Amino acid sequence: MMYGILFVVILLAVLLLVQNKKNQARYSRQYIEEEPSLLSSEQINLVRESWKRVLPIKEQAAELFYQRLFELDPDVKSLFKGRLDFQGDKLMTTLDVVVNSLDDLHEVEGMLQAMGRRHIIYGVEAAHYETVGAALLWVLAQGLGEHFTEEVEEAWVTAYGVIATTMKEAAYQ
Repeated sequence: MMYGILFVVILLAVLLLVQNKKNQARYSRQYIEEEPSLLSSEQINLVRESWKRVLPIKEQAAELFYQRLFELDPDVKSLFKGRLDFQGDKLMTTLDVVVNSLDDLHEVEGMLQAMGRRHIIYGVEAAHYETVGAALLWVLAQGLGEHFTEEVEEAWVTAYGVIATTMKEAAYQ
């Protein structure tokens, strides 16, 4: 049921595909830390509150996410065999589960690890996690507008780093 953080991230990215060119340089930095830190309670709150703003537009966010992802790396499109609306729904569902488990990531660690291992079967490479992170952050910026503050961005960068690192470690050990 859960296709992994890749789909979760993709779905979030779909939310915000409105202001592409203006913020492109801002979102080209690396989004996965070498040593991901745990989120503070303030960061968890920022991610959850911003996620609440995304949920009402999750279908549009997912669509924008995939558009942005394929714009950043057109080769990634070949990894998706099913319907994107179905994939987007899975992404959003997975993100929702993870966001609601941020205060105890051990609850979803096994799920994230399993998704990371499954993504190998789909052809996902370690470098794709960077692209997904960039697409996700871009969509969040577009969808949240003025609510996408530096603090919110940093909270999402940290959260995505933890998620992606958990998946990658399981997949590429």
